[in-house]
Amino acid sequence: MKATFFERVGAYLLDTIILSLIFSVICFGIGDNTKTEELLLEELDNKLLQSEITTKEYFDEYMDIMYDYQKETILTSGISLALTVAYFVVFQYMNKGQTLGKKLLKIQVVDKETKKPITILKGLLRTFIITSALSGTISLITLYLLKQNIYYTIYGTFLGIETIFVLITVILVLYKKDGRGLHDMMSNTIVIKESR
Repeated sequence: MKATFFERVGAYLLDTIILSLIFSVICFGIGDNTKTEELLLEELDNKLLQSEITTKEYFDEYMDIMYDYQKETILTSGISLALTVAYFVVFQYMNKGQTLGKKLLKIQVVDKETKKPITILKGLLRTFIITSALSGTISLITLYLLKQNIYYTIYGTFLGIETIFVLITVILVLYKKDGRGLHDMMSNTIVIKESR
């Protein structure tokens, strides 16, 4: 029997909380320059409010600040991406198609044809499509290889495509009889109630 939309969303939210806690423990105190960026952005806001700069100058400076911030946080972004892949691919594979969230809600990902737990390759495909791992990977690769404008164009394009994929997936999971989203169709998987 297929898992319901709410079981799937609930499991994903639980998994996100678990991953956030693990990430916080691992990355506690690593390269945290958030205060510096906040001050720079506050100063930039004040310049715009005082009419010291134009909207275009504001936008250009804002993009510069955010680009520098992304470069400074590449280590934590890499750790976040690695944790996401390790959790949703390796951990789920080792636990017969279940993450902790899925285990708590008694659902699992299986191969659509065989009804057996999915392979690492299928787990990778599903993860890259639905968890922003694709745009995260593109971001990490292009951040140092490309100039700022090209980086933002490529990253923004992939993020937009990914967002469309997620929206279509939500609609499909909600309204399709078998409850399979794009990531399920592309990897030939289905999320079902846990087999006893």
